[in-house]
Amino acid sequence: MRNIREARLRFAVIVAFLSAVCLGAACFLLSPIGASPRARRQELEHLRAELRAKALEAQASRGIDQKVMVAKDQVAEFYKERLPSSYAFVSEELGKVAAATGVSLGAGRYHAEPSGATGLQRLHIDIAITGDYVQAVKFINGVEREKTFFLIDTIALAQQHGGVVQLQIGIDVLLKES
Repeated sequence: MRNIREARLRFAVIVAFLSAVCLGAACFLLSPIGASPRARRQELEHLRAELRAKALEAQASRGIDQKVMVAKDQVAEFYKERLPSSYAFVSEELGKVAAATGVSLGAGRYHAEPSGATGLQRLHIDIAITGDYVQAVKFINGVEREKTFFLIDTIALAQQHGGVVQLQIGIDVLLKES
């Protein structure tokens, strides 16, 4: 009998302890110390918004392997269509633009140097053009709109006589190395 009394006493102590813990938790949740229902809802909405933002971030990286392949194809197409492989082609294109716009080209100075990118060489061209102002503007626009990737670096007014201007133009071109 003594064992049963001790077991009842232990059981009663455990039940009293757990009841006190439950009562304390209920008091905490209902008291001003615990978060109010409105604060909990705000916290829940904040967490949902954070979840949506993280899902959008993760969605951007889905299919990245296909995006990389498409980008490689686009780069190869750009190299093929927009980057020349010879000085002669560059001179020919500038000559076509000059003829179309009515300016006359002076002698060009070509200076090649490494571009820092594999398989590409940077070519800097200093060229003088002569024509009236409108022709010079059309030449510059024509060079910028050419399919070949020309980058006009500098433009300087060399001379001006009665409406005819002479411009020194610095142009950068990337050449594919053969």
